[in-house]
Amino acid sequence: MSDDATALLTIFSREWEVYQNAVSAALAPLTPEQLALRAAPDLRSIGELACHIIGSRAGWFSWVLDAGDNDFKAYERWHKPALGSAPKTANELVAGLAATWQVMQRTIADYTLADLQKEITRERGGRTRVFRRGWVIWHVMEHDLHHGGEISLTLGMHGLHAPDI
Repeated sequence: MSDDATALLTIFSREWEVYQNAVSAALAPLTPEQLALRAAPDLRSIGELACHIIGSRAGWFSWVLDAGDNDFKAYERWHKPALGSAPKTANELVAGLAATWQVMQRTIADYTLADLQKEITRERGGRTRVFRRGWVIWHVMEHDLHHGGEISLTLGMHGLHAPDI
């Protein structure tokens, strides 16, 4: 691993992993009824928020950064579960966070600082978009932080243990 890669893991991964572990620890003991709790009727449930985090991670890292195998790419479907599909259990959510984290961490570890500046062009729905690798990593991190905060808020407002974030 290069010095650049070591710096990347320190900046992007170490503290991010601590955050993820706190969210995972808060989700692990939850019952299906608790995972269904919402901050408001029109907002995602705790379980839906966790699925959204997992699915978004897989989507951005597989679509833009070409990371992971087909098992990893399958997590992208968690972003918007099929109508009528059974909600994920706490164990499934914690496992999904861990599995996506492992692929993300391996991907980030392979990058140098110069790699973060590389632009990647992708087309979807007839629209062409250009992304910098570093921006994709930042975007996924900020997305995790935002929705992890929603999980924490929802847990707290229902009197449940919220992660110490």
